[in-house]
Amino acid sequence: MTPYATLFLYLLASVGLVGLVLGINALFGPRPVASAAKLEPFECGAEPVQHRNVRPLSIKYYPIAIFFLLFDLETVLLFIWAAAAGQAQIATLALVSFLVFMALLALAFVYLWRDGALEWR
Repeated sequence: MTPYATLFLYLLASVGLVGLVLGINALFGPRPVASAAKLEPFECGAEPVQHRNVRPLSIKYYPIAIFFLLFDLETVLLFIWAAAAGQAQIATLALVSFLVFMALLALAFVYLWRDGALEWR
């Protein structure tokens, strides 16, 4: 058997098992009935302080989260580059891809900086 066939069979078995479990749960599982008490917000047994318990998250936190993910991705590329340092061709390819990624990241950073997305208003 080829490694691809083994991987395909593993994925097929995984998806089949998950589908089987979900199907059995849908057929034989409990079906809760929605009532007024069930739909009411619950705060540790006390009456809710607000009607809507979730305050909206400020939009200024989303660019920070996206930057965090991008710099995590950059760190992964650094690890790949460091691991490939012993092999000249792979190290060169890794360095070029890392530099392209860094250039795109720098361009996005400059654009966001000029647009004012990094300022706390």
